[in-house]
Amino acid sequence: MDMLLSVLAVVGGLVLLSWGADRLIHGACGLARRARLSETVIGATIVAGGTSMPELVASVSGALAGQYGMAVGNVVGSNIFNAAFILGMVALVAPMLVARDIARRDWWVMAGVTTVFCLVVAAIGAITWWMAAISLLLFAGYVVWSVRVGGQADEAVDPTPVPPALAGIGWVVLGIALLATGGHILVWGAAGLATMAGVSDTVIGLTVVAAGTSAPELVTSLVAARRGRHHLAVANIIGSNTFNLLFILGVTGLLGSLPVATEILHRDLWVMLAVALVLPLAWGFAALRIGRAAGVCLLAGYLVYLGFLLWTVGN
Repeated sequence: MDMLLSVLAVVGGLVLLSWGADRLIHGACGLARRARLSETVIGATIVAGGTSMPELVASVSGALAGQYGMAVGNVVGSNIFNAAFILGMVALVAPMLVARDIARRDWWVMAGVTTVFCLVVAAIGAITWWMAAISLLLFAGYVVWSVRVGGQADEAVDPTPVPPALAGIGWVVLGIALLATGGHILVWGAAGLATMAGVSDTVIGLTVVAAGTSAPELVTSLVAARRGRHHLAVANIIGSNTFNLLFILGVTGLLGSLPVATEILHRDLWVMLAVALVLPLAWGFAALRIGRAAGVCLLAGYLVYLGFLLWTVGN
């Protein structure tokens, strides 16, 4: 019976995620055009924050329950999953153009935040309250800066009518609510299945929960790419990774110091950093295009990492 409920939760969560992603993109694109902001900025802020709501729920819940391995592993695993698996999968479905703003601004922010985070956490071995407070201040500054410099971008003009602002806000709120609910249900079902398999909370956080909470990013990016919103798809991933490290671990760290598991310190932090730094290779630096060959390489890299992770669990 427990297994049946877990399976139903996974299926139901995926349905809510698909619907939520569609509504979030519809509302966000409308707001971007009405506010004369680029879809890149909207993708890196509103959409990235909305699709990261399940990560916030999972990390806070894990910290409050004393499952620190899940709380930290969820964010680290999600960032690896986002940059390697999701970008790889989306590129296979629809090769993507990368906006200049992402390559010249948002990627540098994400890479810098990831580098500093890994070095500081490796030195301290925990996420302390002062690290959390600084992270939240940096996040607020990043959002304000992004909006200030994010004027009308070079995306092609969309001929469809611009929806009223209130309608756009309503779709964004509904989309975020559906994504958060669907992500929570999906994580609950997936974690239940993993617990029945008898693996640790750190491994569950790095794999099942990370993939489950990243499902909104996956669905949102796939839907955006299929609609030709390439800038939104890529900005969503880059922004989500920055959001996860600064905001989610910032909020979670304020609840109390988060010790970081030894295996994360010695292995997963550096995988997350390597994936973040290698992304310019995926879009060919000046070419600014993630093709199917790059997508295959990103997916293969993630599968190698996942295979090694599961192999270490069994040994």
